[in-house]
Amino acid sequence: MTRVHQICARLQFGDAVTNQVLRIHEVLRSWGWESHVYATSNDAATSSFNEGLKAYRRFMGCKEDILLFHYSVYDENHRLYLGTRNRRVLIYHNITPPELLTSFDARLADFCRRGRELLPKLARCDLALGDSEYNRRELLEAGFREEKTGVLPIFLDLGRLGGEYNARLREELEDGRVNVLFVGRLVPNKRVEDLIDLFAFYHHYVNVLSRLLLVGTSWSLDYTEELARKVRSYGLQGRVSIPGGSQGVSEEDLRAYYRAAHLFVTCSVHEGFCVPLLESMFFRVPILARRAAAIPHTLGDAGVTFDGLDIPLLAEVMEEMASNRRLREALALRMERRLREFDAARTEEKLRNYLQALIA
Repeated sequence: MTRVHQICARLQFGDAVTNQVLRIHEVLRSWGWESHVYATSNDAATSSFNEGLKAYRRFMGCKEDILLFHYSVYDENHRLYLGTRNRRVLIYHNITPPELLTSFDARLADFCRRGRELLPKLARCDLALGDSEYNRRELLEAGFREEKTGVLPIFLDLGRLGGEYNARLREELEDGRVNVLFVGRLVPNKRVEDLIDLFAFYHHYVNVLSRLLLVGTSWSLDYTEELARKVRSYGLQGRVSIPGGSQGVSEEDLRAYYRAAHLFVTCSVHEGFCVPLLESMFFRVPILARRAAAIPHTLGDAGVTFDGLDIPLLAEVMEEMASNRRLREALALRMERRLREFDAARTEEKLRNYLQALIA
């Protein structure tokens, strides 16, 4: 029986890397393979999956085993990856450039800097996979050999998205206002402050019957307070909502926000994949996104992208996307087509092909 080990920095409910680790774990077991998961830390919801890094050490000398090392932040667990005799597969989820974080969290910025500096030292592997083409290209820039790189997209769990939703919340949001949605961690690289600037113009000069929903987890108290100050400076109290707090929102609430949204907008300047783009496609919410990092690779032609932050122009684009029925229908067809490219069965087939090639 083929035995596969996965190592990551942290298992945490709702986290994109964690979801990928656990989905791969589930898929491997469905094939009848032996699968193990090890993390440096975990939250209560994922504790049953984490066997602990010490448990992996007894397998490090097994040449026939496969190690999938998920790399998304600097962690001392990389020493296990460097020291193993397993077949080594690096799965790169990208690391935020430290300069985007320094002013708010010097410690995290240092971890990101160390993580990016370490990446070239991880190039001695049997295979390196980015979860987007953007990430694969960063691997090449770091010195990985092109013939040993590939792309393994994030598994999209459509069953989760189609589950029960908070009907009362959806009803409250469907009050005639245009709901502009953002989903994701409230972190500086996502430039939430740019989105507030854009929404302020849209609300004050284009459509006063509108609200901005910033749905995600708060990352830094200083950054969240800066966002709150910006909201107050525009007089947008009651028109901008940040419902997630430090824990995020429930799955039922998240589905309600998507179902009530007229438009998804992100001004992020750095993404390794950006799962909310696919979630928006599933709910047929038109997408307006900054053309940066992995976003064009994930979005394809299923949305509208922009480079410079021309706020008056983008505000008019927002109104057109929120109100033009023919445009929304055309985008919905593109979303449906794009989603098929991320079908879970296709991703599973890619994973099987990569791993079987290693075994062969």
